[in-house]
Amino acid sequence: MLFQVLDDKSECVGIYCDGKLHFTKREFPSGLSQTWKYTSSLYDTTGVEYANLYLEGRPVEEALPEYLNDDWEDVKKKLESFTRSLKISKVDTSSHCIYDLTPTRFLEEYGEIRNRMTEYILRTHPRPDRYDYMLKVNKLLTSISDHPLKINYCRLKDITASATEKLPLDRLLSAGPCILYNQFGTRTGRLTTTKSSFPILTMKREHRQIIEPHNDEFLELDFNGAEARTMLGMMGINQPIGDVHEFHAHQIFDSQFSREEVKTAFFAWLYGSRSATSERYNTRLSQFYDRKLLLDKYWDGSTVTTPYKKVIPNVDQHHALNYIIQSMTAELTLLQALKIDYFLRINKCQSRVSCLIHDAIIIDFSHSDIEHLPSLRELMSSTTFGKYVINMSRGKNLGLMKRMEL
Repeated sequence: MLFQVLDDKSECVGIYCDGKLHFTKREFPSGLSQTWKYTSSLYDTTGVEYANLYLEGRPVEEALPEYLNDDWEDVKKKLESFTRSLKISKVDTSSHCIYDLTPTRFLEEYGEIRNRMTEYILRTHPRPDRYDYMLKVNKLLTSISDHPLKINYCRLKDITASATEKLPLDRLLSAGPCILYNQFGTRTGRLTTTKSSFPILTMKREHRQIIEPHNDEFLELDFNGAEARTMLGMMGINQPIGDVHEFHAHQIFDSQFSREEVKTAFFAWLYGSRSATSERYNTRLSQFYDRKLLLDKYWDGSTVTTPYKKVIPNVDQHHALNYIIQSMTAELTLLQALKIDYFLRINKCQSRVSCLIHDAIIIDFSHSDIEHLPSLRELMSSTTFGKYVINMSRGKNLGLMKRMEL
């Protein structure tokens, strides 16, 4: 049965179904099975198909027929008008359920067109092979967005007053405290954030000092040399025990260059930068890493297909290896985050995943969960391509994190 949730907030219980609005769970019809997108209020609901995931990030306007597009555009304009009027009236929509602020007639119109869109997409589009994975990621990212960051606004104002870069900091002042990820924001699967999101992925490390934990401290887990280790693993080479760039310096360059020089050279070689490296680096890296082996296996001359079956079409040779490695590294990070989130939930931990910053997983950590630290590190390090070395850091704010050892 088709239905639509009327508000993304978990505490706002309301759906449109079978031509009617329902505002208590005991009123909900049985057999709810198809809706447009996942919301946190549906976390424990099983057997529901989410139509937006069938598009895998494609704009909905490209997938709908003209008659549905026209109806959807009309509803969107009305929704934007309501939203604009609430903003002018300075109504805090985060503290109210949207259906309490919106005319019933519009809610019914909105629910009906969403149902028609859902039915059309599910009927005309095949279920993606990676649907289950995409839904798990969607649930995790929704959970993160449901927990606002704790922002120290006094510290933010101090930073703003002394900074020369006003525009990025002005955005921090105007942004809401919630992180709204877009899991389909890039071709390779690396996360981006929406325009209305707190800009966690683009802010400078020193500006992260404004973000404080709700629990006792932040715990950061990230891969040591993620891209290099992914490439080593995909080639069947055992993971080095220590720092991967030190491994490169000794194993590939006979300790002739510093760690930082070798690190810069590796990324320039991997990403195809012609200005940031030279032949003396390129030749040795190409002798150690069999670029052709990976390209022959995962790129057919146009399309990249990763070991996790992510398909990236229209990729030229210059970008192919970069896309293969970047996509796999991004998905490894998401998979580790899913494992850690599941572990924290089943162990009823107070700690929770706070955010993801590139290949780092940030946990809002409670000292009551200290016994689980070794397990969290083990979960992070265990990957499809061997045991990665993990960097662990802790701090009272996200900008001043100190390396820790167990």
